[in-house]
Amino acid sequence: MNRSFFFTPFSPVVILFMATFFLLAEKASCTDPQFLACEPKSCGAQNISFPFHIQTAQQEFCGYPGFAISCNGKNKAVFNLSNNEYIIQEIDDQNHSLRLSNAAGFGKNTSCSPQIQNISLNDDRFRLSTTRTGVLFYNCNSTLLENDSKLLNHKVDCSGENGNVSTVAMLDDDALLGSASEKCEAGVVAPVDVYTGENVSIGKMLERGFVLNWVASNCSECDESGGRCGFNYTTYQFKCFCPDRPHARSCKSGEYFFSS
Repeated sequence: MNRSFFFTPFSPVVILFMATFFLLAEKASCTDPQFLACEPKSCGAQNISFPFHIQTAQQEFCGYPGFAISCNGKNKAVFNLSNNEYIIQEIDDQNHSLRLSNAAGFGKNTSCSPQIQNISLNDDRFRLSTTRTGVLFYNCNSTLLENDSKLLNHKVDCSGENGNVSTVAMLDDDALLGSASEKCEAGVVAPVDVYTGENVSIGKMLERGFVLNWVASNCSECDESGGRCGFNYTTYQFKCFCPDRPHARSCKSGEYFFSS
C-alpha cells in the first residue's frame, strides 16, 4: 500500500478534511452575534430568558424594557419593583407570571425591620394576581402586646429586635387592625396569596411571597422556530434573533429585521 497517498497535498482525504473544516468554521463565524448573545442564562435555580435578562451576564437587547434582573451574592435572582428588591422564587413563562418575596425576608437569620416597604405598581407591564393584602406593623410596644393575647398571636420573629419592640402581621380586614396601629409606630401593606381552607399564619404568607403577572411581547412564535427573543431599544420593537440574522417575529417568517 502506498502510504504517501495520505500525505500528498491534493489527496482526497486532505481535501475532504479541509473542506469540512472550512465549512464548519464559516458556519460558526456566520452565526448572528445577537443570537449568540441572547443564549438563556441561569441564576441559582432560576432559568432566565426573555422578557427578562441578567444585567451582568446578558446584553440589554436580550430583554424587554423594565425586566432587568440581577444575580446577588447568594446566587439568587433579584427583581427591582417600586424601588424594593424582591427574590424571584419561580418564573412561569407559560402563564406570564413570577412569584416574588421581599428580599428583606423573615426568619431567624433575617430582618423584617422597615426594609420591607409598601408596593406600588404604577406600570401597565405588571399586575398583582391577588387582591388580598397583609399589613406589617413595626416597632410595636412589647409590653402592650404582652397584655393583649389576641394581638400577641400575630407577632412575627425578626432578628435584630430588642425586647422593647416587636413586629406584628395581619390581613387588611383583621378586626385587630385598629388595635395594632395604636400600639405600633408604623405599618406597611404587602400583597399576599390566601388559599381557601388554608391554615397558615400571615407571617408565613408574607414570607412565601406573591404572584405578579407581566405583559410583554409574546415570545412563543420566535422560540418555537428556534430563535431567541429580544428587543430593539432604538425602534422600540420586538425582534426575533435567529442564527442567520434578526427577523421580525419568527425564524420561519421570511421577514428580516434590519437594524439601522
